[in-house]
Amino acid sequence: YDRLYDLEDINADFSHTDVVLVVGANDVVNPSAREDPGSPIYGMPILDVDKARTCVVVKRSLSPGFAGIDNPLFYRENTLMFFSDAKGAIEEVVREVRQS
Repeated sequence: YDRLYDLEDINADFSHTDVVLVVGANDVVNPSAREDPGSPIYGMPILDVDKARTCVVVKRSLSPGFAGIDNPLFYRENTLMFFSDAKGAIEEVVREVRQS
């Protein structure tokens, strides 16, 4: 667990991060919690991954998370969606990085 960070300790780093890889997360990276007072998750602490230069999200689909709401992160200009099973997707990314 020494490689894990508390949300409060890592959020400031995202604004000067080139690439964030989000695996399977939904509500905990939903900017509506920070930006939309009408959202049922407004005020919930989230990881500010949308502030990174590029955000790659690995998910099986666009289906909503536990809160049952859409995530605008998935449609942002700096977000790339990678629809796949997480294990296979990460193995593919690692393979490509090693080859480049």
